[in-house]
Amino acid sequence: MRQSTRGRPVGRRPYARRRKKNRGCVTAVFIITIIALIIYGGFRLYGMIDDRLAAWGNELMQRQYPVKYESVVEKYADKYDVDKYLIYAVIRTESKFDQYAVSDAGAYGLMQIQEETASDCAKKLDMRLDLPDDLYQPDINIHIGTYYLSWLLERYDGSISVAVAAYNGGIGNVDEWLKSEEYSDGSGGLDNIPFSQTAGYVEGVNSSYEKYKELYNK
Repeated sequence: MRQSTRGRPVGRRPYARRRKKNRGCVTAVFIITIIALIIYGGFRLYGMIDDRLAAWGNELMQRQYPVKYESVVEKYADKYDVDKYLIYAVIRTESKFDQYAVSDAGAYGLMQIQEETASDCAKKLDMRLDLPDDLYQPDINIHIGTYYLSWLLERYDGSISVAVAAYNGGIGNVDEWLKSEEYSDGSGGLDNIPFSQTAGYVEGVNSSYEKYKELYNK
């Protein structure tokens, strides 16, 4: 092979190896960039899917815990200083928002009010009622039910569980339970409730109340 004056073979490309190395670096950077973009896009897509799943789950929960008769509920919640989410919880547990619901015990409407309770409350509120038909009217039913619930809350020092127990199981029964060492916690609350139906009712209202606050009180 013919030599050049500097001792290098004639015709050899002195920088060919270096250029090949540079092309390899560029290729590696390109691949790393593509991988990074794919990973980033994957996280963005995961975030979008996760947000949509959360929104879908929240929508499903709101269907199970609906908010209906809002103007009526808010009106009487403000009037009698009762948390509107507690009213929704009672309505959901009592009638599942069926304004024409009637129980075997003779309770009517959204908040399942008995005629005797409605008559007592109507006298205090100076209302004239055509019973039981008027109890199917949402405004009247929620008015009386919310007033009665507020009265129970005041009677039992703001204890939601005790007030709700009385709403379902009767004032006389709850007063007896509060006097009993077997059922009372000694501080105005109930350790346990002997009526399984009332115990389940209180648990249902409390659970619904917490769920309503979680879904809507934001």
